[in-house]
Amino acid sequence: MKKLEYEDLSEKVYKNLKDMILKSELAPGEKLVQEELSVRLGVSRTPLLSAFAKLEKELLVELVPRRGAFVRQCSNSELRQCYDIRMRLETLGAREAADAVRRDASAIAPLLSALETHAVSVNSGDKEAVKVADYDFHITLARLGGNDFLYRMLSAFNIVLISNLRGLLKPAEKSLAEHRVLVQAISSGDADRSEALMLAHLLESRSALDGAGTEGREAR
Repeated sequence: MKKLEYEDLSEKVYKNLKDMILKSELAPGEKLVQEELSVRLGVSRTPLLSAFAKLEKELLVELVPRRGAFVRQCSNSELRQCYDIRMRLETLGAREAADAVRRDASAIAPLLSALETHAVSVNSGDKEAVKVADYDFHITLARLGGNDFLYRMLSAFNIVLISNLRGLLKPAEKSLAEHRVLVQAISSGDADRSEALMLAHLLESRSALDGAGTEGREAR
């Protein structure tokens, strides 16, 4: 029983830290100070270290010998690789989502809800809420098509989260407008158009990285 309770606690710490990274409460390159996080989360170091190890495997945390744990800070080249993967996987997700809605129109409901949450966040002007809502929209869309392998690849390996660690690469209003058009295509069951719109949506963000500044990580 004690082992089970420990595993549950470790999982909760992992989920809390992952959520803090998504919301930029822990920023790229920031050192994860064990003492501070132990107090903040109300846990001992043991489940914290276990969570660090899991997050390292998921490429969200970097463990540096004799320096400690840091939120992973990706180079522009690594972010481009994330977008290259997203352009291949999420276009398939958009196609499969449209196919699913064509078979059952009610399947669109979760995506409409995610779109509405995204709109509310954009209207609020809260940049972190926008980032979370954008993430939820893309993950909800990936799940809609019923391809569990695709959904797990995008969510478990944090591909969407990692690509937006520095923030979104286009204005929030523009991204929301593109999401609306994409949802319309999926709602109509138009798989070809849904796929094309998702590709264009992601390609523009990836292209923004080409003009971005530094390629490397800051020295620690």
